[in-house]
Amino acid sequence: MVNFAYQPEYRPPTAETELEKFSTTVKLSEVFDAGVRLEASAFSIDARNVVTALENSGLQLIPLYGEGGLSQEAHNAFRFRRIYVSAEQGVPFLSSSEIISVQPRLAGYLSRKRTRNLDKLIIKKWDVLISCSGTIGNVSLATDILAGKALSQDAIRLRVKDADTAGYIVAFLRSRYGRPQLIQATYGSVIVHIEPKHLTRVLIPDLHAIRRIEIGRQMCKAGELRDEANRLLDEADKRLHERLNLPDLNSIVSNHNKSLTNTIKASQWMGRLEGSFHNPIALAAEKKLRDLSVEVTTVGDVRVTREVRAITKFRKRVYVDKGGIPLLSSKQIFQVAPVDVKRLAKGAHTKDLPEIQLEENMIAVTRSGTIGRVQIIPAYMAQWAASEDATRIVAASGMNSGYLYAWLASDYGHRLITRHSYGSVIVHVDLEMLASVPIPLPEPSIRDEIGNLVLKANALRDQAWRKEQDAIGKLENLIAKGRIVECQTQAVGEVPEIGGLSFDPDAPPIWELVAEISAQVPDEEWEKLPTDLARRFDYYQKQKHKDD
Repeated sequence: MVNFAYQPEYRPPTAETELEKFSTTVKLSEVFDAGVRLEASAFSIDARNVVTALENSGLQLIPLYGEGGLSQEAHNAFRFRRIYVSAEQGVPFLSSSEIISVQPRLAGYLSRKRTRNLDKLIIKKWDVLISCSGTIGNVSLATDILAGKALSQDAIRLRVKDADTAGYIVAFLRSRYGRPQLIQATYGSVIVHIEPKHLTRVLIPDLHAIRRIEIGRQMCKAGELRDEANRLLDEADKRLHERLNLPDLNSIVSNHNKSLTNTIKASQWMGRLEGSFHNPIALAAEKKLRDLSVEVTTVGDVRVTREVRAITKFRKRVYVDKGGIPLLSSKQIFQVAPVDVKRLAKGAHTKDLPEIQLEENMIAVTRSGTIGRVQIIPAYMAQWAASEDATRIVAASGMNSGYLYAWLASDYGHRLITRHSYGSVIVHVDLEMLASVPIPLPEPSIRDEIGNLVLKANALRDQAWRKEQDAIGKLENLIAKGRIVECQTQAVGEVPEIGGLSFDPDAPPIWELVAEISAQVPDEEWEKLPTDLARRFDYYQKQKHKDD
Protein backbone atom coordinates (compact mmCIF):
# COMPACT_ATOMS: atom_id res chain seq x y z
CA MET A 1 0.00 0.00 0.00
CA VAL A 2 1.07 3.56 -0.67
CA ASN A 3 0.19 6.25 1.81
CA PHE A 4 -1.11 8.76 -0.73
CA ALA A 5 -4.02 9.05 -3.14
CA TYR A 6 -3.29 7.88 -6.67
CA GLN A 7 -5.24 9.91 -9.24
CA PRO A 8 -5.47 8.44 -12.79
CA GLU A 9 -6.38 11.83 -14.32
CA TYR A 10 -3.85 13.70 -12.23
CA ARG A 11 -1.90 16.76 -13.35
CA PRO A 12 0.81 18.17 -11.05
CA PRO A 13 -0.45 20.65 -8.46
CA THR A 14 -0.21 24.34 -9.09
CA ALA A 15 0.30 26.85 -6.32
CA GLU A 16 -3.45 26.69 -5.64
CA THR A 17 -3.85 22.92 -5.36
CA GLU A 18 -2.42 20.13 -3.24
CA LEU A 19 -2.69 16.37 -2.99
CA GLU A 20 -4.80 14.63 -0.39
CA LYS A 21 -3.22 11.77 1.54
CA PHE A 22 -4.99 8.46 1.25
CA SER A 23 -3.96 5.03 -0.04
CA THR A 24 -3.97 2.92 -3.19
CA THR A 25 -2.94 -0.49 -4.46
CA VAL A 26 0.09 -1.48 -6.53
CA LYS A 27 -0.09 -4.02 -9.34
CA LEU A 28 2.12 -7.08 -9.24
CA SER A 29 3.53 -6.15 -12.65
CA GLU A 30 4.66 -2.82 -11.19
CA VAL A 31 6.47 -4.64 -8.40
CA PHE A 32 8.41 -6.70 -10.96
CA ASP A 33 9.07 -3.63 -13.14
CA ALA A 34 10.57 -1.93 -10.08
CA GLY A 35 12.99 -4.83 -9.51
CA VAL A 36 10.82 -6.72 -7.02
CA ARG A 37 10.78 -3.79 -4.63
CA LEU A 38 8.24 -4.09 -1.82
CA GLU A 39 8.76 -0.86 0.12
CA ALA A 40 6.15 1.85 -0.41
CA SER A 41 8.77 4.47 -1.29
CA ALA A 42 9.52 2.60 -4.54
CA PHE A 43 5.97 3.41 -5.64
CA SER A 44 5.87 7.03 -4.54
CA ILE A 45 2.48 8.54 -5.25
CA ASP A 46 4.17 11.81 -6.25
CA ALA A 47 6.17 9.98 -8.92
CA ARG A 48 3.15 7.96 -10.07
CA ASN A 49 1.10 11.12 -10.39
CA VAL A 50 3.70 13.04 -12.41
CA VAL A 51 4.15 10.04 -14.73
CA THR A 52 0.38 9.92 -15.20
CA ALA A 53 0.40 13.64 -15.96
CA LEU A 54 3.12 13.09 -18.56
CA GLU A 55 1.12 10.27 -20.12
CA ASN A 56 -2.05 12.39 -20.13
CA SER A 57 -0.18 15.20 -21.89
CA GLY A 58 -0.11 13.11 -25.04
CA LEU A 59 3.59 13.81 -25.58
CA GLN A 60 5.87 11.01 -26.63
CA LEU A 61 7.78 9.72 -23.61
CA ILE A 62 11.12 7.93 -23.62
CA PRO A 63 13.45 6.66 -20.87
CA LEU A 64 16.04 9.05 -19.56
CA TYR A 65 18.70 6.34 -19.79
CA GLY A 66 19.06 2.99 -21.48
CA GLU A 67 17.74 1.43 -24.65
CA GLY A 68 15.74 3.99 -26.59
CA GLY A 69 16.60 6.69 -24.06
CA LEU A 70 18.16 10.13 -24.37
CA SER A 71 21.37 8.89 -22.77
CA GLN A 72 23.31 5.72 -23.43
CA GLU A 73 26.05 6.32 -20.85
CA ALA A 74 25.77 6.70 -17.09
CA HIS A 75 27.95 5.63 -14.18
CA ASN A 76 28.80 6.65 -10.63
CA ALA A 77 32.46 5.62 -10.79
CA PHE A 78 33.52 3.29 -7.95
CA ARG A 79 34.53 3.26 -4.32
CA PHE A 80 38.18 4.14 -3.93
CA ARG A 81 40.78 5.02 -1.37
CA ARG A 82 41.35 8.75 -1.29
CA ILE A 83 45.02 9.66 -1.22
CA TYR A 84 45.47 13.42 -0.96
CA VAL A 85 48.59 15.17 -2.21
CA SER A 86 49.71 18.71 -3.03
CA ALA A 87 48.12 20.69 -5.86
CA GLU A 88 51.18 20.15 -8.06
CA GLN A 89 50.94 16.36 -7.80
CA GLY A 90 47.19 15.87 -7.78
CA VAL A 91 43.84 16.40 -9.46
CA PRO A 92 41.24 18.74 -7.88
CA PHE A 93 38.64 16.65 -6.04
CA LEU A 94 35.01 17.50 -5.26
CA SER A 95 32.46 15.90 -2.98
CA SER A 96 28.97 15.32 -4.37
CA SER A 97 27.52 18.15 -2.26
CA GLU A 98 29.59 20.68 -4.23
CA ILE A 99 27.98 19.97 -7.62
CA ILE A 100 25.14 22.39 -6.78
CA SER A 101 27.31 24.98 -5.05
CA VAL A 102 27.44 28.45 -6.61
CA GLN A 103 31.19 28.44 -5.95
CA PRO A 104 32.40 24.82 -5.59
CA ARG A 105 35.04 24.21 -2.91
CA LEU A 106 37.70 21.58 -3.33
CA ALA A 107 37.98 18.75 -0.82
CA GLY A 108 41.64 18.35 -1.75
CA TYR A 109 43.81 16.91 -4.53
CA LEU A 110 43.80 13.23 -5.44
CA SER A 111 47.11 11.58 -6.24
CA ARG A 112 47.57 11.09 -9.98
CA LYS A 113 49.91 8.16 -9.46
CA ARG A 114 48.13 6.26 -6.69
CA THR A 115 44.46 6.66 -7.64
CA ARG A 116 43.42 3.76 -9.85
CA ASN A 117 41.18 4.40 -12.89
CA LEU A 118 41.39 8.11 -12.24
CA ASP A 119 39.90 8.90 -15.65
CA LYS A 120 36.54 7.43 -14.56
CA LEU A 121 36.36 9.97 -11.74
CA ILE A 122 36.96 12.97 -14.00
CA ILE A 123 34.00 15.19 -14.89
CA LYS A 124 33.55 15.98 -18.57
CA LYS A 125 32.06 19.24 -19.80
CA TRP A 126 28.25 19.07 -20.11
CA ASP A 127 27.95 15.96 -17.96
CA VAL A 128 24.64 15.80 -16.12
CA LEU A 129 25.59 15.23 -12.47
CA ILE A 130 23.03 13.65 -10.12
CA SER A 131 23.65 13.13 -6.40
CA CYS A 132 22.95 9.46 -5.68
CA SER A 133 23.89 8.82 -2.05
CA GLY A 134 22.68 10.46 1.13
CA THR A 135 20.96 13.43 -0.48
CA ILE A 136 19.20 12.18 -3.61
CA GLY A 137 18.27 14.09 -6.73
CA ASN A 138 20.43 17.21 -6.66
CA VAL A 139 21.16 17.90 -10.33
CA SER A 140 23.90 19.97 -11.92
CA LEU A 141 25.17 20.72 -15.42
CA ALA A 142 28.95 20.43 -15.65
CA THR A 143 30.36 23.63 -17.11
CA ASP A 144 33.99 24.70 -17.30
CA ILE A 145 34.26 25.26 -13.54
CA LEU A 146 33.57 21.55 -12.90
CA ALA A 147 35.07 19.97 -16.01
CA GLY A 148 38.42 18.28 -15.45
CA LYS A 149 37.94 17.80 -11.73
CA ALA A 150 37.51 14.45 -10.01
CA LEU A 151 34.18 13.68 -8.36
CA SER A 152 33.27 11.16 -5.68
CA GLN A 153 31.23 8.02 -6.31
CA ASP A 154 28.25 9.68 -4.66
CA ALA A 155 27.19 11.32 -7.92
CA ILE A 156 26.04 9.76 -11.20
CA ARG A 157 27.62 11.07 -14.40
CA LEU A 158 24.97 11.01 -17.16
CA ARG A 159 26.34 11.74 -20.63
CA VAL A 160 24.57 12.67 -23.86
CA LYS A 161 25.61 13.59 -27.37
CA ASP A 162 25.44 17.40 -27.12
CA ALA A 163 25.24 20.30 -24.67
CA ASP A 164 21.67 21.30 -25.61
CA THR A 165 20.33 17.85 -24.77
CA ALA A 166 22.23 17.89 -21.48
CA GLY A 167 20.71 21.27 -20.61
CA TYR A 168 17.24 19.97 -21.49
CA ILE A 169 17.69 16.96 -19.19
CA VAL A 170 18.81 19.18 -16.30
CA ALA A 171 15.77 21.43 -16.80
CA PHE A 172 13.47 18.40 -16.72
CA LEU A 173 15.07 16.78 -13.68
CA ARG A 174 14.81 20.07 -11.76
CA SER A 175 11.17 20.46 -12.72
CA ARG A 176 8.20 19.15 -10.75
CA TYR A 177 7.94 16.33 -13.30
CA GLY A 178 11.50 15.08 -12.89
CA ARG A 179 12.67 15.18 -9.30
CA PRO A 180 9.87 12.95 -7.88
CA GLN A 181 10.87 10.23 -10.37
CA LEU A 182 14.46 10.33 -9.13
CA ILE A 183 13.52 10.17 -5.48
CA GLN A 184 11.13 7.22 -5.78
CA ALA A 185 13.97 4.88 -6.76
CA THR A 186 15.88 5.31 -3.48
CA TYR A 187 16.83 2.30 -1.39
CA GLY A 188 18.57 1.91 1.95
CA SER A 189 17.71 2.62 5.57
CA VAL A 190 20.18 4.98 7.24
CA ILE A 191 21.81 6.28 4.06
CA VAL A 192 19.69 6.05 0.90
CA HIS A 193 21.04 5.53 -2.61
CA ILE A 194 20.08 5.29 -6.26
CA GLU A 195 21.99 3.57 -9.05
CA PRO A 196 22.34 4.39 -12.76
CA LYS A 197 19.99 1.50 -13.61
CA HIS A 198 17.19 3.31 -11.77
CA LEU A 199 17.35 6.09 -14.35
CA THR A 200 15.80 3.70 -16.89
CA ARG A 201 12.48 4.13 -15.03
CA VAL A 202 12.58 7.92 -15.36
CA LEU A 203 10.39 9.05 -18.26
CA ILE A 204 11.10 12.29 -20.11
CA PRO A 205 9.18 13.91 -23.00
CA ASP A 206 10.82 13.46 -26.39
CA LEU A 207 10.06 17.01 -27.48
CA HIS A 208 10.67 18.36 -30.94
CA ALA A 209 14.28 19.40 -31.53
CA ILE A 210 13.33 23.09 -31.65
CA ARG A 211 11.88 22.88 -28.17
CA ARG A 212 14.73 20.84 -26.68
CA ILE A 213 17.37 23.18 -28.11
CA GLU A 214 15.58 26.30 -26.88
CA ILE A 215 15.27 25.00 -23.31
CA GLY A 216 18.67 23.32 -23.24
CA ARG A 217 20.56 26.38 -24.48
CA GLN A 218 19.02 28.53 -21.79
CA MET A 219 20.30 26.13 -19.14
CA CYS A 220 23.75 26.05 -20.73
CA LYS A 221 23.84 29.84 -20.90
CA ALA A 222 22.92 30.03 -17.22
CA GLY A 223 25.85 27.75 -16.40
CA GLU A 224 28.20 29.91 -18.45
CA LEU A 225 26.99 33.03 -16.64
CA ARG A 226 27.82 31.42 -13.30
CA ASP A 227 31.26 30.46 -14.57
CA GLU A 228 31.84 34.08 -15.55
CA ALA A 229 30.63 35.19 -12.12
CA ASN A 230 33.12 32.89 -10.42
CA ARG A 231 35.89 34.13 -12.70
CA LEU A 232 35.10 37.69 -11.63
CA LEU A 233 35.17 36.68 -7.96
CA ASP A 234 38.57 35.06 -8.46
CA GLU A 235 39.77 38.23 -10.16
CA ALA A 236 38.46 40.34 -7.27
CA ASP A 237 40.35 38.14 -4.80
CA LYS A 238 43.51 38.43 -6.90
CA ARG A 239 43.28 42.23 -7.03
CA LEU A 240 42.60 42.39 -3.29
CA HIS A 241 45.93 40.71 -2.61
CA GLU A 242 47.75 42.78 -5.24
CA ARG A 243 46.41 46.20 -4.26
CA LEU A 244 47.00 45.59 -0.56
CA ASN A 245 50.35 43.89 -1.20
CA LEU A 246 49.23 40.79 0.69
CA PRO A 247 50.83 37.45 -0.21
CA ASP A 248 48.92 34.19 -0.03
CA LEU A 249 48.39 33.58 3.66
CA ASN A 250 49.59 29.98 3.72
CA SER A 251 52.80 30.95 1.97
CA ILE A 252 53.98 33.17 4.82
CA VAL A 253 53.70 30.50 7.51
CA SER A 254 56.31 27.76 7.47
CA ASN A 255 55.29 24.13 7.61
CA HIS A 256 57.16 23.92 10.92
CA ASN A 257 54.87 26.45 12.57
CA LYS A 258 51.78 24.90 11.02
CA SER A 259 52.35 21.45 12.41
CA LEU A 260 53.99 22.00 15.79
CA THR A 261 53.73 24.67 18.51
CA ASN A 262 53.53 28.38 18.89
CA THR A 263 54.51 30.67 21.77
CA ILE A 264 52.52 33.73 22.79
CA LYS A 265 52.90 36.37 25.49
CA ALA A 266 50.42 36.78 28.34
CA SER A 267 49.52 40.18 26.89
CA GLN A 268 48.27 38.42 23.74
CA TRP A 269 45.78 36.14 25.48
CA MET A 270 42.83 38.52 24.95
CA GLY A 271 40.81 36.43 27.39
CA ARG A 272 41.01 33.34 25.16
CA LEU A 273 43.04 30.26 26.09
CA GLU A 274 42.03 27.95 23.20
CA GLY A 275 44.75 27.00 20.79
CA SER A 276 42.46 27.73 17.81
CA PHE A 277 42.28 31.42 18.74
CA HIS A 278 46.07 31.67 18.82
CA ASN A 279 46.48 29.75 15.58
CA PRO A 280 49.90 30.59 13.99
CA ILE A 281 48.27 31.39 10.65
CA ALA A 282 45.80 33.80 12.29
CA LEU A 283 48.66 35.47 14.18
CA ALA A 284 50.64 35.76 10.95
CA ALA A 285 47.61 37.37 9.29
CA GLU A 286 47.34 39.93 12.08
CA LYS A 287 51.05 40.72 11.83
CA LYS A 288 50.78 41.22 8.09
CA LEU A 289 47.89 43.63 8.55
CA ARG A 290 49.89 45.66 11.06
CA ASP A 291 52.59 46.09 8.42
CA LEU A 292 50.20 47.53 5.81
CA SER A 293 50.54 51.15 4.74
CA VAL A 294 46.73 51.63 4.77
CA GLU A 295 44.42 52.08 7.74
CA VAL A 296 43.13 48.89 9.35
CA THR A 297 39.87 49.05 11.28
CA THR A 298 37.22 46.48 12.27
CA VAL A 299 34.07 45.18 10.59
CA GLY A 300 31.96 46.85 13.29
CA ASP A 301 33.28 50.32 12.39
CA VAL A 302 30.37 52.59 11.36
CA ARG A 303 32.33 53.54 8.24
CA VAL A 304 32.34 49.86 7.21
CA THR A 305 28.96 48.47 8.25
CA ARG A 306 25.57 49.91 9.01
CA GLU A 307 24.66 46.78 10.93
CA VAL A 308 26.07 43.43 12.01
CA ARG A 309 22.83 41.60 12.70
CA ALA A 310 22.47 38.41 14.69
CA ILE A 311 19.04 36.74 14.53
CA THR A 312 17.60 36.71 18.04
CA LYS A 313 13.77 36.72 17.84
CA PHE A 314 13.38 33.96 15.30
CA ARG A 315 12.82 30.84 17.38
CA LYS A 316 9.26 29.53 17.01
CA ARG A 317 8.48 28.86 13.36
CA VAL A 318 5.13 28.32 11.63
CA TYR A 319 5.46 26.57 8.27
CA VAL A 320 3.03 26.34 5.36
CA ASP A 321 2.97 23.88 2.45
CA LYS A 322 2.49 26.49 -0.27
CA GLY A 323 3.07 30.20 -0.69
CA GLY A 324 4.67 31.80 2.33
CA ILE A 325 8.20 33.11 2.68
CA PRO A 326 11.02 30.83 1.45
CA LEU A 327 13.32 30.04 4.40
CA LEU A 328 16.88 29.08 3.52
CA SER A 329 19.16 27.15 5.81
CA SER A 330 22.74 28.36 6.11
CA LYS A 331 23.67 25.57 3.68
CA GLN A 332 21.03 26.43 1.08
CA ILE A 333 22.28 30.02 0.81
CA PHE A 334 25.28 28.65 -1.09
CA GLN A 335 23.34 26.37 -3.47
CA VAL A 336 22.59 27.05 -7.13
CA ALA A 337 19.04 25.71 -6.91
CA PRO A 338 17.97 25.07 -3.31
CA VAL A 339 15.58 22.12 -3.02
CA ASP A 340 13.10 21.21 -0.28
CA VAL A 341 12.98 24.83 0.83
CA LYS A 342 10.70 25.32 3.82
CA ARG A 343 8.19 28.18 3.78
CA LEU A 344 7.17 30.40 6.66
CA ALA A 345 3.59 31.52 7.20
CA LYS A 346 3.48 35.23 6.38
CA GLY A 347 0.93 36.12 9.03
CA ALA A 348 2.89 34.44 11.81
CA HIS A 349 6.22 36.04 10.88
CA THR A 350 5.38 39.52 9.63
CA LYS A 351 6.86 41.11 12.73
CA ASP A 352 10.06 39.05 12.27
CA LEU A 353 10.69 40.18 8.68
CA PRO A 354 12.81 43.25 9.48
CA GLU A 355 15.26 40.89 11.18
CA ILE A 356 15.11 37.67 9.14
CA GLN A 357 14.57 38.96 5.60
CA LEU A 358 17.42 38.98 3.11
CA GLU A 359 18.36 41.98 0.97
CA GLU A 360 20.25 42.29 -2.30
CA ASN A 361 24.01 42.66 -1.69
CA MET A 362 23.60 41.88 2.00
CA ILE A 363 26.42 39.66 3.27
CA ALA A 364 25.65 36.46 5.15
CA VAL A 365 28.31 34.75 7.29
CA THR A 366 27.69 31.30 8.73
CA ARG A 367 28.02 31.42 12.52
CA SER A 368 27.08 27.96 13.76
CA GLY A 369 28.34 24.49 12.85
CA THR A 370 30.31 25.44 9.75
CA ILE A 371 31.97 28.75 10.56
CA GLY A 372 32.99 31.58 8.28
CA ARG A 373 31.42 30.75 4.92
CA VAL A 374 30.55 34.06 3.29
CA GLN A 375 27.89 34.82 0.68
CA ILE A 376 26.68 38.03 -0.92
CA ILE A 377 22.93 37.83 -1.50
CA PRO A 378 21.81 38.01 -5.17
CA ALA A 379 18.67 39.85 -6.24
CA TYR A 380 16.50 36.74 -6.59
CA MET A 381 17.00 35.90 -2.90
CA ALA A 382 15.87 39.37 -1.78
CA GLN A 383 12.65 39.14 0.26
CA TRP A 384 13.45 35.53 1.16
CA ALA A 385 14.45 34.63 4.71
CA ALA A 386 17.34 32.67 6.19
CA SER A 387 17.84 30.85 9.46
CA GLU A 388 19.59 32.22 12.53
CA ASP A 389 22.72 30.25 11.61
CA ALA A 390 23.79 33.05 9.25
CA THR A 391 24.70 36.47 10.65
CA ARG A 392 23.74 39.34 8.36
CA ILE A 393 26.18 42.16 7.60
CA VAL A 394 24.91 45.33 5.92
CA ALA A 395 27.52 47.65 4.43
CA ALA A 396 27.59 51.33 5.40
CA SER A 397 26.42 53.86 2.81
CA GLY A 398 29.98 54.84 1.91
CA MET A 399 31.31 51.28 1.79
CA ASN A 400 31.25 49.11 -1.31
CA SER A 401 29.50 45.90 -0.21
CA GLY A 402 31.43 43.99 -2.85
CA TYR A 403 34.73 44.97 -1.23
CA LEU A 404 33.43 43.95 2.19
CA TYR A 405 32.49 40.56 0.78
CA ALA A 406 35.85 40.17 -0.99
CA TRP A 407 37.73 40.76 2.27
CA LEU A 408 35.60 38.47 4.44
CA ALA A 409 35.69 35.70 1.81
CA SER A 410 39.46 35.96 1.33
CA ASP A 411 41.97 33.65 3.00
CA TYR A 412 42.77 36.44 5.50
CA GLY A 413 39.13 37.18 6.30
CA HIS A 414 38.21 33.51 6.66
CA ARG A 415 41.10 32.82 9.03
CA LEU A 416 40.38 35.89 11.15
CA ILE A 417 36.72 34.87 11.46
CA THR A 418 37.22 31.19 12.24
CA ARG A 419 39.81 31.83 14.96
CA HIS A 420 36.96 33.17 17.12
CA SER A 421 34.93 29.95 17.04
CA TYR A 422 34.07 28.39 20.37
CA GLY A 423 32.24 25.27 21.55
CA SER A 424 32.92 21.55 21.60
CA VAL A 425 30.44 19.54 19.52
CA ILE A 426 28.90 22.45 17.59
CA VAL A 427 31.04 25.56 17.31
CA HIS A 428 29.73 29.12 17.13
CA VAL A 429 30.79 32.69 16.47
CA ASP A 430 29.00 35.62 18.12
CA LEU A 431 28.04 39.00 16.71
CA GLU A 432 30.69 40.86 18.69
CA MET A 433 33.37 38.48 17.42
CA LEU A 434 32.42 39.12 13.78
CA ALA A 435 32.33 42.86 14.45
CA SER A 436 35.88 42.70 15.84
CA VAL A 437 37.40 41.11 12.71
CA PRO A 438 40.06 43.46 11.23
CA ILE A 439 39.59 44.91 7.74
CA PRO A 440 41.95 47.17 5.74
CA LEU A 441 40.56 50.46 4.42
CA PRO A 442 42.43 51.42 1.24
CA GLU A 443 41.32 54.48 -0.71
CA PRO A 444 37.76 54.35 -2.14
CA SER A 445 38.92 53.89 -5.74
CA ILE A 446 40.69 50.65 -4.79
CA ARG A 447 37.69 49.46 -2.79
CA ASP A 448 35.43 50.15 -5.77
CA GLU A 449 37.81 48.48 -8.22
CA ILE A 450 37.66 45.27 -6.19
CA GLY A 451 34.06 45.55 -5.03
CA ASN A 452 32.52 46.32 -8.42
CA LEU A 453 33.85 43.01 -9.75
CA VAL A 454 31.97 41.25 -6.94
CA LEU A 455 28.78 43.23 -7.60
CA LYS A 456 28.94 42.40 -11.30
CA ALA A 457 29.41 38.72 -10.44
CA ASN A 458 26.38 38.89 -8.16
CA ALA A 459 24.30 40.38 -10.97
CA LEU A 460 25.39 37.54 -13.29
CA ARG A 461 24.27 34.99 -10.70
CA ASP A 462 20.87 36.63 -10.68
CA GLN A 463 20.68 36.46 -14.49
CA ALA A 464 21.64 32.79 -14.41
CA TRP A 465 18.94 31.97 -11.88
CA ARG A 466 16.25 33.74 -13.91
CA LYS A 467 17.30 32.03 -17.14
CA GLU A 468 17.05 28.63 -15.47
CA GLN A 469 13.67 29.38 -13.94
CA ASP A 470 12.41 30.63 -17.30
CA ALA A 471 13.62 27.46 -19.04
CA ILE A 472 12.08 25.18 -16.42
CA GLY A 473 8.84 27.16 -16.54
CA LYS A 474 8.67 26.84 -20.33
CA LEU A 475 9.16 23.09 -20.08
CA GLU A 476 6.47 22.68 -17.43
CA ASN A 477 4.06 24.78 -19.49
CA LEU A 478 4.76 22.73 -22.61
CA ILE A 479 3.99 19.52 -20.72
CA ALA A 480 0.81 21.06 -19.29
CA LYS A 481 -0.34 22.15 -22.77
CA GLY A 482 0.45 18.72 -24.10
CA ARG A 483 -0.03 17.43 -27.61
CA ILE A 484 -1.54 20.59 -29.12
CA VAL A 485 1.65 22.61 -28.99
CA GLU A 486 3.83 19.65 -29.94
CA CYS A 487 1.71 18.90 -33.03
CA GLN A 488 1.88 22.54 -34.09
CA THR A 489 5.66 22.48 -33.77
CA GLN A 490 5.97 19.23 -35.72
CA ALA A 491 3.72 20.56 -38.49
CA VAL A 492 5.97 23.56 -38.96
CA GLY A 493 9.10 21.39 -38.96
CA GLU A 494 12.62 22.74 -38.80
CA VAL A 495 12.33 26.47 -39.50
CA PRO A 496 15.66 28.19 -40.18
CA GLU A 497 16.47 31.61 -38.80
CA ILE A 498 15.70 34.39 -41.30
CA GLY A 499 17.35 37.75 -40.95
CA GLY A 500 18.23 37.08 -37.35
CA LEU A 501 14.63 36.17 -36.50
CA SER A 502 13.73 32.75 -35.15
CA PHE A 503 10.45 30.84 -35.16
CA ASP A 504 8.38 30.93 -31.98
CA PRO A 505 5.50 28.41 -31.95
CA ASP A 506 4.03 30.13 -28.89
CA ALA A 507 3.66 33.49 -30.65
CA PRO A 508 0.03 34.66 -31.02
CA PRO A 509 -1.56 34.27 -34.49
CA ILE A 510 -1.41 37.23 -36.85
CA TRP A 511 -5.20 37.72 -36.74
CA GLU A 512 -5.06 38.15 -32.96
CA LEU A 513 -2.35 40.78 -33.31
CA VAL A 514 -4.38 42.63 -35.96
CA ALA A 515 -7.46 42.59 -33.74
CA GLU A 516 -5.43 43.87 -30.78
CA ILE A 517 -3.86 46.72 -32.75
CA SER A 518 -7.05 47.72 -34.55
CA ALA A 519 -8.91 47.91 -31.24
CA GLN A 520 -6.58 50.77 -30.27
CA VAL A 521 -7.58 52.88 -33.28
CA PRO A 522 -10.38 55.41 -32.51
CA ASP A 523 -13.69 54.94 -34.36
CA GLU A 524 -13.42 58.36 -36.01
CA GLU A 525 -10.19 57.25 -37.70
CA TRP A 526 -11.86 54.13 -39.08
CA GLU A 527 -14.66 56.30 -40.53
CA LYS A 528 -12.12 58.16 -42.68
CA LEU A 529 -11.27 54.97 -44.59
CA PRO A 530 -13.08 54.21 -47.89
CA THR A 531 -15.70 51.49 -47.47
CA ASP A 532 -14.22 49.49 -50.37
CA LEU A 533 -10.62 49.69 -49.10
CA ALA A 534 -10.21 45.91 -48.80
CA ARG A 535 -11.06 45.38 -52.48
CA ARG A 536 -9.28 48.42 -53.88
CA PHE A 537 -6.23 48.53 -51.55
CA ASP A 538 -3.66 48.78 -54.37
CA TYR A 539 -5.55 51.65 -55.99
CA TYR A 540 -5.69 53.69 -52.82
CA GLN A 541 -1.99 52.99 -52.13
CA LYS A 542 -1.12 54.49 -55.55
CA GLN A 543 -3.30 57.49 -54.85
CA LYS A 544 -1.56 58.01 -51.50
CA HIS A 545 1.89 57.95 -53.14
CA LYS A 546 0.77 60.51 -55.73
CA ASP A 547 -0.47 62.83 -53.00
CA ASP A 548 2.87 62.45 -51.12
